[in-house]
Amino acid sequence: MYGFRDHASDRTKTSWSPQLLIALLLVSLAPPAARAAAPVTTLIPGQAVPERSLNSAVELLEDRDGHLDIVAVSKPTLDTAFVPGSPEKVNVGFSTSAWWVRFTLRNPGDEPRLVYLRQDYPLIDYLELYEPRPDGAFSQHATGDRRPFSSRDVMHRDFLFPLTLPAAAERTFYLRYASQGPVDINLSILDPNELTAEVSREQLAYGVYFGCVLMLMVWSGLVFVAVRDAAFLAYFGYVGTFGVYMAVNMGLAFQYLWPDSPNWGNTVLPILLCLAEVAALQFSITILRARDYTPRMERVARALQILGLIAIALTPSLPYAVLIRPVTFLILLTVTFMIAFGIVSLLAGSRPARFYVIAWGAFLAGSIVFLLKTFGLVPHTPMSQHSWQVGALLEMVLLSMTLSSRMTELKHQSRTDSLTLLGNRRLFDDRLPVEFAQARESHRHLALLMIDIDHFKAYNDKHGHSVGDEAIKLVATTLRRHTRKPGLCCRYGGDEFCVILPGADAEAAALIAERVRAGVASTLADQRAITVSVGYASVADGQFPTHDQLFDAADAALYSAKEAGRNRIAAFHERRAHGEPLRGRPHSREAQ
Repeated sequence: MYGFRDHASDRTKTSWSPQLLIALLLVSLAPPAARAAAPVTTLIPGQAVPERSLNSAVELLEDRDGHLDIVAVSKPTLDTAFVPGSPEKVNVGFSTSAWWVRFTLRNPGDEPRLVYLRQDYPLIDYLELYEPRPDGAFSQHATGDRRPFSSRDVMHRDFLFPLTLPAAAERTFYLRYASQGPVDINLSILDPNELTAEVSREQLAYGVYFGCVLMLMVWSGLVFVAVRDAAFLAYFGYVGTFGVYMAVNMGLAFQYLWPDSPNWGNTVLPILLCLAEVAALQFSITILRARDYTPRMERVARALQILGLIAIALTPSLPYAVLIRPVTFLILLTVTFMIAFGIVSLLAGSRPARFYVIAWGAFLAGSIVFLLKTFGLVPHTPMSQHSWQVGALLEMVLLSMTLSSRMTELKHQSRTDSLTLLGNRRLFDDRLPVEFAQARESHRHLALLMIDIDHFKAYNDKHGHSVGDEAIKLVATTLRRHTRKPGLCCRYGGDEFCVILPGADAEAAALIAERVRAGVASTLADQRAITVSVGYASVADGQFPTHDQLFDAADAALYSAKEAGRNRIAAFHERRAHGEPLRGRPHSREAQ
């Protein structure tokens, strides 16, 4: 800067020679950007400096070989090599070049002025600030996340440089950026008071953010200990690894966890990303029950997990610059796959897939914005810089809702027969007393069907257990086809089934029983044909004082159907009409 000003002063004292006239003519024909004066940021006297972006007030110089030093860069001969910056240009993205940044601050006041220069992206490998001295030389401030944290002028997660401008002075500063990762130049100046307030707001925001992450980890860990379901353990691993990755990405891990190990801080970043990817895929496989609903998608998920593990194994031997790009694309591919995974599982009938799809959609939206910023395709703004963190936190919260749905599903599974997917004995024993009490209180009808496969032991011995299981599932399918809500079908045990029919009288129960019997009889033919016997009873005012007696009545009617030759239905009220006693099997009400 000083050299440029002295050069201009000497030029005004020169006579108007022909050579000078030719030079002025060439300058007048040059592009405007080449002769435009460098932008100057003026600090207004007596007025505090709120956080002000310098992205439009800087100039950039690309050093492709990385050989330029401050002496060469600060010479007037390189003035035209600098290009004006903008929010789009300063976000360079991945680059093997070194990048020089130049900006000028002016203090027109009568007193020296202290301001802080802030570089907002903390993952720059090597960052040097060159501050001009009165003797014309430069003081170097060398830092970066490849150097120990103690190399920083201010112990902060971002790069902060205190700059003192003398009274009535103008100073030009230079910075040099070099990084194996993205070169994201985002400079601003702050007044000391504003810096203190800004740091306080950030600490509060990060406290809330990582507090939520820690809360989700504790919750999932405690639930895993209680229910021993692998989905909660996978979620715990995902939230933990991705939470630490976010701390690395924000510069907090380097500040608080390993300030003297910069190389480890760069090595662990792709490892954490890949571990989070593996844990997220394992969570997806478990929560969506991929083996039951989408076995092909499970195989793809396993292949992506293998790629993540391979990347982890290669991390110690490959440079960060070589590894980070394929890892980034692997993460983006995995997130896109998991959204498709969730949609396919949702269509296949998985209940937890609803919140799952929304969660990963939010994460994908934040990831795309962040990656576009990382590769220099969109400018560095507060929204683009923190889009990944916001999307990730929203995704974690929504995934916790998916786990809540999983808990409901686990409860449902504990009351579901695994072979037929009907209710099991436990569900039947819980629901029958409730339905009976409600029918008595509201004076409405209630019927109960008992169904038994005829000669099932002989059928099972003749055809084998696999064919016997298919016969049981066939009866379950027929029950579902002919029973509508609020009716409840349950497998009572072995080859026996129960159907609770709220609101159904004896006539409606007889109609459903006959449809079930006929439906089973017409399904299979030849030697594999099966039939069922059905007994039913219905509640009349005061006829059955307890639900146990209703069960005994339906059970006795079932035995009547079997004694009458099987493959038929029988009603308990028919036994009463003929004066026959209530005679069913001795039974126990304990849940299986």
